[in-house]
Amino acid sequence: MKLMRYLKLTLVVLTVVSVTGFAVASDKITETYLKMGTSSSGGIFNALGVATCQMWTERIPGVKFSAMVTGGSGTNSRMIGTKEIDVAFIAGETAFYAAKGEGQFKGKQVKNLMIIGNLFPAVLHFPVLKSSNIKTPYDFKDKKINVGTPGSGSETAAGILAYFDLKADVNFSARHMKHASAAEALTDEKIDGFIHLGGLGISHHMQAGASGKAVFIPFAPESVREKFTKENPIYYKFTMPANVYPNQNYPVETVATATFLAVRQDLSEELVYQMTKQLFDNLPTLIQAHSAAKEITLENILKGAVLPVHPGALKYYKEVGILK
Repeated sequence: MKLMRYLKLTLVVLTVVSVTGFAVASDKITETYLKMGTSSSGGIFNALGVATCQMWTERIPGVKFSAMVTGGSGTNSRMIGTKEIDVAFIAGETAFYAAKGEGQFKGKQVKNLMIIGNLFPAVLHFPVLKSSNIKTPYDFKDKKINVGTPGSGSETAAGILAYFDLKADVNFSARHMKHASAAEALTDEKIDGFIHLGGLGISHHMQAGASGKAVFIPFAPESVREKFTKENPIYYKFTMPANVYPNQNYPVETVATATFLAVRQDLSEELVYQMTKQLFDNLPTLIQAHSAAKEITLENILKGAVLPVHPGALKYYKEVGILK
């Protein structure tokens, strides 16, 4: 799968220019305990985060990593900004706005955010009740739609609905549940649909699909998708293959953004180098934790890098030859 193939940004220029001016700690590992922000229990971020922290703890001597359950991308961005956590998974759109101080981060810019790279596509999912007759997001009007918990990446992504002339609690009734709760509410027919930005194969959507009551609608019509991706280059067109979820025997045309493995800028270069190296040296272990790790490749790790790449990660990428 070619990630970010529609993204019209020049990686090398961004990487070189962005790193300039950031103060990074020494080239020796000085840290002994680090916290990682993931997501709610059961999400890809959480499952993969727990496995990654265990692997790093075993492979990097003298450093212990701990995975934390959090509200997701938005919360993770803010917690890196306040140094409550040191590393996190963050959806590309959320990370971009956090670093720019825009959207939900207006007046709350996160200035110490760097990345190791882009791990896998964060795909916009629209699971809805079959009985709701919702065919496109335009049909969300007057429906009960879950947009995610406050501060989540899905809540940020819900701003996409403006392209369909929809505004929460004006044109539709918004719910603010965790994704697991939303999937349960959907199968219990208490809501009509929900929005979720995340990797493929998420357990909540497995649950919704297995119920036989849900379908996944496209980001349609195509003219809206075309306009959206042109105006928001951190997103790109993405086709969700058939049979990712139970009873989903059809492809779904939607959009996706990068999923960043983000770190605080002041982590030592040697630590982040080791984190990056061990990530790639131990991919089979991470794939056992979640199939989304199959998407982690050196070919794609720097695609869509719209944030500064930490010097420790850059050192590794130069060592393996993907950067000069």
